[in-house]
Amino acid sequence: MPRVDHHRRARHTFGRLVAIVLLTTVQTLSATTHMSVEPIPNRDVIGADNLALLRSIGYSRLARWSERLLSECRIVDGVIDTLTAHGAITSVRTQTNTRFVVAAGGFEGETNPSYVFTVQDSGPGAVSAADVNVLDNALGYVLNQGGTVHFSPDNPKAYAFALDYAVVTFSGTLSGDEARQFFERLGTIDTALFSGQFAGFTQIDFAMSPTNNSMLFLQPAVSKNRFINGLAAAAATEPRASYFPLKNNATPTTARAGIAFPGNDWLAFPAGDQYLGNVGGTPQLVDALRALRQQHLTAVNDLLAAIARNRVDAYLDRGFTCPN
Repeated sequence: MPRVDHHRRARHTFGRLVAIVLLTTVQTLSATTHMSVEPIPNRDVIGADNLALLRSIGYSRLARWSERLLSECRIVDGVIDTLTAHGAITSVRTQTNTRFVVAAGGFEGETNPSYVFTVQDSGPGAVSAADVNVLDNALGYVLNQGGTVHFSPDNPKAYAFALDYAVVTFSGTLSGDEARQFFERLGTIDTALFSGQFAGFTQIDFAMSPTNNSMLFLQPAVSKNRFINGLAAAAATEPRASYFPLKNNATPTTARAGIAFPGNDWLAFPAGDQYLGNVGGTPQLVDALRALRQQHLTAVNDLLAAIARNRVDAYLDRGFTCPN
């Protein structure tokens, strides 16, 4: 991708996107692909000051806003419906093989809500790899992201390259705010695993069940032993948490996932050409996606206006409207 090397793409998306939800720590991972895309726009699209304003209202309020975009404005459904109507994807079915929810994602010391997906990628009625790629790129474009991710935790050869990961699973439920707190606790054990280069996590819906009770961390820019030791030590501080994977002798280790990081350099390509080039399709499809992108930016501007008036809670409770 022009002007965006592998590391820069990872820096845009790494911590927002990298996690898996397991039913138990000993369960064999099923053949699924996961995807994560934030509704919080990229700094190069809205500016650093506006991004700081959005983050100033805290995770819980941003999550409420993200939920309303998802459930009331159908921002993700709109992308899927548009791609399907124009023949850009043919195998994505939200009733059977694709689920998405709002869950937490952290990157280099920050935690934001994300739209996270569990996609059936094998067997009868599976989503094709080509459709996963198109959908991921289209979502990155519409939601004004610097980068997105899709990955297979049980197939390191599934996508562009393989990365090591480890999972911390919690008994019971895990809220996005609780995930944020655990991420911050990890920083007290090893700051490099919290705010260091490529440090991050994401909760991800797994096995078509919205439990969201696990956090998957990709190995950041530290040695594998440091990554394992720090994350295992953090898990040991939480009575509800357990570490995955373990060796036969029950010592912590890592697994490998096949991963791809689609992205767009908005400074070099302000029209989103890098995403759109991977989506393909007709000029009519591009126009439809452009309209959805503008709707997202309008929703962002509405939230920024509420922040400026110090009326965020009133806006989220009573004043929120979906942009046309």
